[in-house]
Amino acid sequence: MTTQQHDAVGHVAPLGRPGTLGVGGSVGAAVLAVALAGVFGGIMPIGEAGAASIQGPRRSALDRLEEGEAIRKRLMLRGGRFEVTPTFGFTLNDAFQRNLLLGAQLAYHLTDAWAIGATVLGGVPFNSGLADRIEDERPEKSDAGAFSHVGLLGTLEVIYTPLVGKFALFGRSVLNYDLHVLAGVGATLVSGSTDVDGATPTGSVGVGLRTFVTDGMAVNLEFRDYIYSSSLNAVVESDGQGATTTSTDSNISNNFAVTVGFGFYFPQEPEIGN
Repeated sequence: MTTQQHDAVGHVAPLGRPGTLGVGGSVGAAVLAVALAGVFGGIMPIGEAGAASIQGPRRSALDRLEEGEAIRKRLMLRGGRFEVTPTFGFTLNDAFQRNLLLGAQLAYHLTDAWAIGATVLGGVPFNSGLADRIEDERPEKSDAGAFSHVGLLGTLEVIYTPLVGKFALFGRSVLNYDLHVLAGVGATLVSGSTDVDGATPTGSVGVGLRTFVTDGMAVNLEFRDYIYSSSLNAVVESDGQGATTTSTDSNISNNFAVTVGFGFYFPQEPEIGN
């Protein structure tokens, strides 16, 4: 009796023995099931499961951009901040002397969409191809006359930002950008000689693309049109009897310029929207 009870309770049947599956058989079957599930991908190894739960899957910048919320918790990158932007550029459509522009822009962003600002740019002249040809072919005319150039540009402006967004740079970094337009009034100091020197009222319009490389710094590319009246050059004419007269011809013109600025924002940390 005692032997039979021991066999019924404690005997471990071999896996290949039909019709018997004791406690040991159940453990063996469970181990086999786990092994098969691991082979066929049904169960993730414990180490990998722990890593996935802690770090999560790796995502590219484009994945983060697509999954991010576009409206909620948006950084207010402009509103309530001062912007100081050292700027350089050049004029595009000058007939005789083009201008390398150096200066700065200062703006205060009343809201994330509206700002008021001022721009001051000084001009460093260099000859266009037409001016070089005149100096080569008519040196006496060139020496007696003068070409005008921009001495100083100054405008007060209103800036409106209708479009903001984000883009993924090389699939690694997500950068904020905005498209803005501006309009302003000011004055231009024209230089070159006493015959063309003078200050003239100026209007300005433009469009720009601003890209934030950090929350406190942005690269600002702008295309501007400065509208003012000035003389392009002074021409000395002789009457044939030794007397000379200097003539100038002033016209209102569109003076296009491209500028690039590196803006610094204060305070450095932007507010976060609702």
